[in-house]
Amino acid sequence: MTPHLKSLFTFLLLTMLVAVPARAGDLAKYLPVVDPQTLFQGADSIGKPQGEPPIAPVKKGNELLGYAYLSSDFTSTIGYSGKPIHIVVGIDTKGVIRGIKLVDHKEPIVLIGIPEAKVVAALNSLVDSDMSAVAAGQSKPPQVEIVSGATVTVLVMGDSVVRSAVGLVRSGRLGNAPVQVAAADAQRTVDLEIRDEQDWQA
Repeated sequence: MTPHLKSLFTFLLLTMLVAVPARAGDLAKYLPVVDPQTLFQGADSIGKPQGEPPIAPVKKGNELLGYAYLSSDFTSTIGYSGKPIHIVVGIDTKGVIRGIKLVDHKEPIVLIGIPEAKVVAALNSLVDSDMSAVAAGQSKPPQVEIVSGATVTVLVMGDSVVRSAVGLVRSGRLGNAPVQVAAADAQRTVDLEIRDEQDWQA
């Protein structure tokens, strides 16, 4: 990728990722459309959201598998449409992402062009990522696979999932002790080198 394109992508990402406004979380609004098994294998229930930003316990019977949260409750992500992108994430008590559900967006490139299934598949490349290691600065943040024609949209969505998960892990609300960032932790950056590019027409 040329330096010019890298600069353009970086600019777009910085303008799309903005601070979360002070407001009540929207998780409860989207949970009714989420199948628990989308977030955790074998899950059969999602409990009542708790705390602020809200997280909801996900269980198999009486066994706590982890929590569901809405990425936009933790870090606002604005797409090309100027509207928020809402993604429900399942994360276990060790900080590992177990499932992702894209629940609401107004991205025109996805609505009228690129199949949403391609974007969902790209987001699912983050499943099984250990965010505790990322939160502690022990490993690099994972990145989504690139979908040709929707590069920036997919990168913004993926970055929202990663940043929100890191923030939740560091808060200690998963039942773990709050994670401290390693002193040598490098500044988080998005790798704009396109490697595994997918053709949305495939």
